[in-house]
Amino acid sequence: MKKKILVISFRHETNTFCPRHGDENAFRANRYLVGQESLDKQRGTGAEIGAFLSVFDKREDVELIPTCSLYASPCGSVTGDVYDFVVKTVTETIREKAPFDGVLVDFHGAMVADGHPDGEGDLLELVRGMVGDDVPIVTSLDLHANVTEKMARYANAMVPYEHYPHVDIFETGIVVAKMMEDIIDGRFKPVMAYRRIPFLLPLFPSDAPEMKKLYDVARGLQEKSGVRCVRFAHGFFASDIEEMGMSVLVVADSDKALAESVTDELAALITNEIPNMKREYMSLYDALDIAETEGNGPVAIGDASDNPGAGALGDTTHILRRILERGITGAAVATILDPTSVELCEKAGVGNTLELNLGGWSDPIYSGGPLKVNALVRMITDGKYVNKGPMLRGVEVNHGKSAVVEISGNTVIITTLPRQPLDLEIFRRHGICPEEQKILVSKSAIHYRASYSEVAREMITVSLQGYSSPIPQNYKYKNWKGKV
Repeated sequence: MKKKILVISFRHETNTFCPRHGDENAFRANRYLVGQESLDKQRGTGAEIGAFLSVFDKREDVELIPTCSLYASPCGSVTGDVYDFVVKTVTETIREKAPFDGVLVDFHGAMVADGHPDGEGDLLELVRGMVGDDVPIVTSLDLHANVTEKMARYANAMVPYEHYPHVDIFETGIVVAKMMEDIIDGRFKPVMAYRRIPFLLPLFPSDAPEMKKLYDVARGLQEKSGVRCVRFAHGFFASDIEEMGMSVLVVADSDKALAESVTDELAALITNEIPNMKREYMSLYDALDIAETEGNGPVAIGDASDNPGAGALGDTTHILRRILERGITGAAVATILDPTSVELCEKAGVGNTLELNLGGWSDPIYSGGPLKVNALVRMITDGKYVNKGPMLRGVEVNHGKSAVVEISGNTVIITTLPRQPLDLEIFRRHGICPEEQKILVSKSAIHYRASYSEVAREMITVSLQGYSSPIPQNYKYKNWKGKV
């Protein structure tokens, strides 16, 4: 008889300050797969489910039982109807297909849903109650998970990514799948220790000296006999829940005391390093000064505060406004969210010029307000392409119907759906050769660095007004009670 592993995928990074909610349309515009297609349509991709399949497709004695795979771009809280749909799908599958030998879960770890401030913890509690205490539950997590006590209580093992940009998504999925494989084959008995560190870590790339020191220690601890996995999560400070912050997760083989001691050691190091974990950002003025100097290749500027990958809307005009005011040419901007302008460009037609009030529609302070520009329409596209860089390679991205316009010697991609333009394919799909630009602007905080580093001579992240400020002190929290 085949061993059966239940597979659940429900991913959302919730920015509770964002006015746009994660409703059904938001998920359907990204990934809304139910039943067998939740596996079949992700086979061969660089996502976690693709990794799970790459391990278990080789096993004729194992059957993966799908439930659903839902993902929406970060935004405000997940609506109750979406959460209830996932609960219904999961519970009906468990009742129909039980018993199980294991449960594989693909979570982000920072989901807030209506009525469920601990979205993942509540779902894990439900699953645990239905499958029983003896069935192993192993979960992949984003590096920016807010790991709660409830999540740690009901999962046997949780494994966050190690890298930011998240170039190890597939690799983390492999770690999780192989851990499950060893469990069901009787080679490994997981015990997990967990510590939450109530500190709101600014956005640090994993190769920053402040982070590299911690990762070096974590990887050294992982070499201890009996220790399977040592990871720490950065947390996500835009979720505004009581249990935000960093956390340490250690999985060992049968030895709870070992897992606890390793967890204590790493958590103590992180706590001692907190005074050194501060980020400062270059001003936009200085960033543009650097971009205007002669050099081999473009300067990439990441707009951390308007990053759709962290729950912002992607409509701010701060950077483009300064580029135009300074008379700079040769910049390519990805992207500005403005469905109305896309519609007007399509009506005007390729090759024609029209006046636009571009972007800046969401909030006069955060967004910078609309820009009145004369725009030459260069292209209309469906906004779809497949990532080719190191992060989420093979995964299709959909920005919705998009327009490419030329404004005073600069090129701007206008979209109808908020997506983080983290891969250089956003430019190539829209007729722009990134290597030939003076400046590449990306609505991204860190992820753009993985792909843009292929062509950029320098990469500069700036902090401006927006719903995804990279600085925790810029948020007015209601539920978080710790220091900011």
